[in-house]
Amino acid sequence: MHPLLLEALRERQASGKPARVALIGAGRFGTTVAAQLGQMPALRLSVVCDLRVENARGAWEAYGGGGTAGRAFAERAISTHGRPADDLASAVDDGRPISTDDLAAAVSAPVDVVVEATGLPEIAARSALGAIRARHHVVMVTVEADVLLGPLLKRYADAAGVVYTLADGDQPAVTKRLCDWAEALGYEIVAAGRGTRFYPTDAAGVPEEAFQRYGYSDDLVTRRRFNAQMYNSFRDGSKAQIEMCALANATGLVPDRRGMHEPSVGVSTLARRFALQADGGLLSQSGVVELANCVGPDGQDVPDGIASGVFVVLRTGNPVLAEDLPFYGLLGVNVASGNGGYAAFWRPFHLCGIETPFSIAEAALLGRPTAAPGARPVADVIAVAKRDLRAGDVLDGSGGRNVRGVIDRAEVVRAGGYLPEGLAYRVPLRRDVGAGEPITYAMVDLSADSLAVQLRRELDEGFPTP
Repeated sequence: MHPLLLEALRERQASGKPARVALIGAGRFGTTVAAQLGQMPALRLSVVCDLRVENARGAWEAYGGGGTAGRAFAERAISTHGRPADDLASAVDDGRPISTDDLAAAVSAPVDVVVEATGLPEIAARSALGAIRARHHVVMVTVEADVLLGPLLKRYADAAGVVYTLADGDQPAVTKRLCDWAEALGYEIVAAGRGTRFYPTDAAGVPEEAFQRYGYSDDLVTRRRFNAQMYNSFRDGSKAQIEMCALANATGLVPDRRGMHEPSVGVSTLARRFALQADGGLLSQSGVVELANCVGPDGQDVPDGIASGVFVVLRTGNPVLAEDLPFYGLLGVNVASGNGGYAAFWRPFHLCGIETPFSIAEAALLGRPTAAPGARPVADVIAVAKRDLRAGDVLDGSGGRNVRGVIDRAEVVRAGGYLPEGLAYRVPLRRDVGAGEPITYAMVDLSADSLAVQLRRELDEGFPTP
C-alpha cells in the first residue's frame, strides 16, 4: 500500500493542488489528525468544525506546527461562526483556514474529504450523510456510528461515487491491515483483535474517575482537551467491544460468544490461547474477533502484554510454513491434532490520529477505503446496564454512568430486540433494569426525530428477523 500511496502523494504535492480536508470534531484525536496533516504538503486542512472555539483554535495551532508558529497560524484562521455558508465556501476556495460551528456548512464546503471525529453517533450520522450528499469522501473516526450505521452509510457512499472508510491508526483499521496480509498470503485467520488493560472493577467505571484511573495529570487533561466520557469508554470496556465490532463487520469475523473471551494473555501465548478448543485453546470456532487483556486475574500485568497493540492468530496446514513462521519470528505452536500450526502476527502499537491521513489519502487519491463494513453486518454492540437502573433514568451512551457496550452476533441482536448502544444516548427507560441486564428496544422511548434512529431503522428493514 505505502509505495503506491507515496507515489500518489508525491504527484499531488507536485501538482500544487493538495486534497482539501474538513475536520469535524477537534478533541484529542482530531487535534492529532490536524497536527499530522500539517507536515503532509499533499493534504490541506481547510475547515475545522467544533462547537468550542478553543478546540478549533487548538487544532489550527497543531496544524501550524505548535508553539509560537502554531499560535501565529491559528490567528490567521477565519471564524465563520454565525455567518452564511457561502462565506465559508468562498474562504475555502481562496485557501484560507476556516473555523466554524456550522456542521451543515462544514460538510458541504468545497473539500475532498470529511473526517468525522466527534465521537457522538447522532452527530456523526449527520456529518457522514451530509458529506456523502455533497459528494465528499468520509473518514469515520467515530466507530460508535460505524457499528450502528456503517453498512448503510457505505451503501449511500457507493451510490454517490465516494469512499466511506474507517480511520487508519485506530485499532479496527490497523488490525484489518494485518488481516489483509494474512488473507493475501492464503493463511486461515483464526482470531484477530486488539490488546486491552481491563481490571475487574473497570466495567462499572464512571467518567469522573477515568482520568485518575489512567494516571493522567490535570495539565495533560486540560492541555490536550481530554473528554472524560470518551476515556471512560476505554476504561469500562465499551470502546474495545465497539472497535472489535467494527473489525468484525469489515472482515466477516464474528465474536465467539457475547462479549468475547478476553483472556489474560501476552504475545508469547497468543497462538496457544486463541486456538480451537480441540487444540487446547479457548475458541469454539475459527474466524473470530477477540481481545487480549494484559492484566492477570491477580491484577498484575501479564508478561509481554500488548495493551496498545493489535494481533492476528493464523493457521496453516503446510508443515513447511508451520515450521518457518516461528523460525522467522512469529511466535507459534504446532498441534498434535493434525490441525496444522498456529502463529501470532502482531503489532505492539497503534497510532491514533497519526496514521489517519493514510485513510484520507487513500480515499482522495486512490479512491479506495482502508477498511469498510460489508453489505450485511455480522456483529453489533448492545447496551447493557452498568448498575441497577430505574424507570425514568436516562441512558447516557458509551462511557457514561449507566450503560456499557457489549458485542454480540448481529442475528442474535436482531432476534432479541436488543438496543444498539449507539442509540442509548439521552434515552429514558420505561421500566427498571437490573445491573448486567441487556436493554431492549421495548424498554426505552426513542426520539422519532433522531437521524441515527431513522437510519438504523432503514438499515434493519433490509435484514428482517427470520
